[in-house]
Amino acid sequence: MRIQFLGAAECTSGSCYLLSFGDKQILVDCGLFQGPEELKQRNYGDFPFVPAEIDAVILTHAHIDHSGLLPKLTRLGFKGPIYATAVTADLCSIMLADSGHIQETEVERKNRKLRRRGKPLLTPIYTVEDAAQTMDHFRRMVYDEEIEVFPSLRVRFRDAGHILGAAIVELWITEEGETTKFVFSGDLGNQQQPVVQDPTAITEADVLIVESTYGIRLHEDREGRLEHLAEVVNRTMDKGGNLLIPAFALGRTQDILHSLRVLQDRGDIPELNIYIDSPLASKATEVFLKHVGDFDYQTRTMMQENRSPFHGPNVHFTETVEESMRLNSVSGGLVIISASGMADAGRIKHHLKHNLWRREATVLLVGYQAEGTLGRRLQDGAEEVRIHGEPVRVAAEIETISGFSAHADQEGLLSWLRRFSRIGQVFVTHGEKESSHRFAELIAQELKVPVVVPKLDESFELKGAQALSTWDTSYREFSVEEDFAGVCQVTRRAEIQYRGAFGLAQRRFKIRNNYYTAFNLGSARQFFAKLALARLAEQGKANLPQAAEDWEGELERISGEAPWIVVAREVLAPAQLSSAYYYLDQLPAGAASGYTTTRTGQEVENIYAILREGLMPQLFASAPDLTRLWQLLAQGELLPLPVVEEILAPYWDQRLQVYKIEGKAPGAQVAFGGTLEEPTAVVVLSNGEQGVLHAFEQLAAGGGR
Repeated sequence: MRIQFLGAAECTSGSCYLLSFGDKQILVDCGLFQGPEELKQRNYGDFPFVPAEIDAVILTHAHIDHSGLLPKLTRLGFKGPIYATAVTADLCSIMLADSGHIQETEVERKNRKLRRRGKPLLTPIYTVEDAAQTMDHFRRMVYDEEIEVFPSLRVRFRDAGHILGAAIVELWITEEGETTKFVFSGDLGNQQQPVVQDPTAITEADVLIVESTYGIRLHEDREGRLEHLAEVVNRTMDKGGNLLIPAFALGRTQDILHSLRVLQDRGDIPELNIYIDSPLASKATEVFLKHVGDFDYQTRTMMQENRSPFHGPNVHFTETVEESMRLNSVSGGLVIISASGMADAGRIKHHLKHNLWRREATVLLVGYQAEGTLGRRLQDGAEEVRIHGEPVRVAAEIETISGFSAHADQEGLLSWLRRFSRIGQVFVTHGEKESSHRFAELIAQELKVPVVVPKLDESFELKGAQALSTWDTSYREFSVEEDFAGVCQVTRRAEIQYRGAFGLAQRRFKIRNNYYTAFNLGSARQFFAKLALARLAEQGKANLPQAAEDWEGELERISGEAPWIVVAREVLAPAQLSSAYYYLDQLPAGAASGYTTTRTGQEVENIYAILREGLMPQLFASAPDLTRLWQLLAQGELLPLPVVEEILAPYWDQRLQVYKIEGKAPGAQVAFGGTLEEPTAVVVLSNGEQGVLHAFEQLAAGGGR
């Protein structure tokens, strides 16, 4: 059997694990990527598997970084069941619809600009309707119930104590007469957290996948965080300012309301005017009140005594945009709890824009702030931030209370792990790189068990409790030349076999290449022109020549249009590629600058080394884009397969037994291709002039087909 880590590997979002055994494939979680742009770009590309071939999804909880791509999965062909607790199913009904609405709104905003420029329009990752249809796939589970999904798979959900309905997942997989027990921690909660129960203790696992969000940090204890919260509230009210609390609509908002009610009941803080400015938080709170039986004892007692933490004379749930905007006219005396929790989207950004510059205001961060988010920049002490395109000076007090995190800290995670009497293999996930690796070292030292921190998309063959990386076995000898800067990727069918990013995309600014960097294809543009001509020929608008020295010239002669216009219309748009033509002196942030060597041995950016290209725009593409193009060609979706084989025939490399398309330009060299069987794509892109062919040959021969 095999496990592949398609998200939450050396990062904290996009949770998704693919388990393959016998003739079955299942996903544990299918989450949206958040944070840095290179991660968010994964939301738009193809899944690294065939959705229609997934037999079932096991969902740990409703947070969008675990559930947020389920509507895309169903839209692209998934037909199976989604197993989750009843609370998680109810919460997903609002969370996924809200996510679909956000994506539709954002795409419509961008499309207004694209229409004015006459450029191809975007489509949302999924829509509200896609989210609604996804709910038909849910199968509701109860905690501690063990069910048989298939004869080879049994599953049980245990309380994770993270948010209401969150689950630790136990899976028993039988293959060739041998049963292996997997335990997925999901997101583990703290002990004695408001509203929810404590995490369930698990005692045995052959393979354990454990989160590490706070693997190197300690939270304040419950009493300490309540005292800290009281201090922040009282200090802000005394100054006459507003207290802004960016909070996740699901879980964190309800925790904060609970704590404020406890403090008010004690008399530690005054009566407050509290505004929950998030329609999603309002709906989530309604779901919570449908499942009072899942609350912890203290919260159930509060409800029975008519001291509901979620309602009160001074707790207001704003619904309309007009109500939200009116809050910005009030300079002090309000507690505003609003999404998003990392201050990167939603109504909280408007409130920050109107309050950050006020010295009497306070911003209280009560949850994890991922790298690249506005919340993280505030937490790190930024003196000025940009909100909705405008600079805003930070004069408000910025406070952090980590104890409100719904994630267990290092001691909480270790305490949960110590309850195991037997663990075979541990995979550490759902943490930033430093947190994952340092926590893995701690587990290995204390528990004396084998521990691995998987890389994004890495897969492992499992035999009982033994795990062997397929990347290690297939590409153990792979190496790039010392001066190589670029990206390498091998994909078989929809599954990534290997990928690596090397060197700098922008040397002046020390920006590293990543898997979504776009590279100049140089003379490989000719292949795209050839594809465009073939598309015109299939439409009866042209004849495809047997050969041509300059396919772009032929395309321009036959179509009467600039080749980049025809290629964009006939190839890039139908294939839904993000590839585009750019002038070298107008590159976007995600594109790599090329570096070429002059006759004197000096390396310069290729904007200073344009030869016959003149001011002609260059075609830039990423490794995922070229992989998608290859899959479409191999499946006959862009052109009929016999036409594809005719087009590719001149590119066949007899020695490597693969098709190989090469491209060069000053400061750029690429090679991509592969085989049509399965299909297999091999892509090597560089913003230098060294090592591309060496890397391509290794990947083509080292398990790439």
